[in-house]
Amino acid sequence: MTSVFDVIRKPLLTEKNQGLRDKNIQVFEVAAWATKHQIQEAVELLLQAKVKKIRTVNLPLQTKRLGRFVGVSGKRKKAYVELAEAIKAESN
Repeated sequence: MTSVFDVIRKPLLTEKNQGLRDKNIQVFEVAAWATKHQIQEAVELLLQAKVKKIRTVNLPLQTKRLGRFVGVSGKRKKAYVELAEAIKAESN
């Protein structure tokens, strides 16, 4: 059994993604092997909110260089998750 944190690696917090949050769209970096169904289950469990729609993007490999040695980064995948309702911020 996979855990929520095996599927969802981290939230992506950029200026572009902050604009999407106003439209109820959250952006996450997810495991490259994760399916939309697995992502939906993990997000619903993590955020306690219903998922309306999921779009995924496989990102291209990036060339990494260290001196004369050249390599590539690992596979990466992003998920744009549209929520059915807004997430309520907890107030203490």
